[in-house]
Amino acid sequence: MDLFSSILIGLPIFVILLGPLMFIHEMGHFLAAKKAGIRVEEFGMGLPPRAVRLFKRGETEYTLNWLPLGAFVRMTGEEDPSDPRSFAAQSKRWRLITLAAGPFMNFLGGFVILTLAYLFFATHPTEFQYRIQSVMAGSPAERLGLRPGDIILSVNGVDMIQRVDPARREQPEVTALRRQTQQSIGKDITLVVQRADGDGAQPREVTLTGQIPADANPEAPLGVSLTFNITKSAHIAYSLPEAIATAASDVASVFVTLVRVPGELLSQNIPLEQARPVGVVGITAIGVSLVDERTTETQGLLPFLRFAGFISIVLGLTNLLPIPALDGGRILFILIEAIRGKRVDPRREQWVHAVGMVILLGLSAVIVVMDIVQPVTIR
Repeated sequence: MDLFSSILIGLPIFVILLGPLMFIHEMGHFLAAKKAGIRVEEFGMGLPPRAVRLFKRGETEYTLNWLPLGAFVRMTGEEDPSDPRSFAAQSKRWRLITLAAGPFMNFLGGFVILTLAYLFFATHPTEFQYRIQSVMAGSPAERLGLRPGDIILSVNGVDMIQRVDPARREQPEVTALRRQTQQSIGKDITLVVQRADGDGAQPREVTLTGQIPADANPEAPLGVSLTFNITKSAHIAYSLPEAIATAASDVASVFVTLVRVPGELLSQNIPLEQARPVGVVGITAIGVSLVDERTTETQGLLPFLRFAGFISIVLGLTNLLPIPALDGGRILFILIEAIRGKRVDPRREQWVHAVGMVILLGLSAVIVVMDIVQPVTIR
């Protein structure tokens, strides 16, 4: 895909994917602020500069802005408690609720997206292919001529394509390839693989022959890491309770994964590059790949909608991190106030958040550069 096509497809995906997630986040802050009696001066759809003032209801202006991404809420006195209707003048409880309402809406939104995805767009893969992700240096696979990206079609004439019954929601047999290659340890082996020699190149079948040494590791005779390529899927029907239960399981898995990542990194169970942060460019690239014709033909909209649900949950969790300028950083100051029994000087708090914003913007710029120089891939 050339640069122009990438931009042409990427911009709408960027708006469709991230825009609503940012909108519901700000809607959470807006609704909580109204409930708390905080004066909301403006609720803007999109980001400034302002395009048009839509209307004014009560004391709040509703505006449409030129950047079609998310929304924003402008409250009176976010760090200035001099006005009794300002955010800063409210009780600790209402300030905390107003700040936490944004991430909460992201959690709720992610759960709703996942539930609807399973209820109306659920598919289950019916055909899988083994795809080589990486080849260990000096391994039997390297000597045979296997390459990352190769799809293994057969081993010694045995079909390696996995087929499952969607009605039973079966999973592919992950050990079929290992079992077949174990039988070839110390013997000749013939593999037929599908190989694309470059981006956009027409895949071709390649036959590889050789031997797996007698001293090869029986748990990994080839010495490769594998992923599954989904080549066919079938629509399946979820009842509402099933959709809710599956969505809840997905939400729980996101929380568990994020909690486990630091420990997995320290123990070196996962490489650092797999846990790298991803910015808007990387998220958009993944979104584009999930609405790619090949993906939608085999799996429909379910992968894209699941990704949107996961991103909504991760956005909520990210905003709760105790980092200045984020909701979590502001909540941290409220907790410090509760422990000390008195408020941190609003001017000092404002300065801390300003510095935090500069650091976050700098970090975001670095992540964007990483996304461009070293693109994220899910294939």
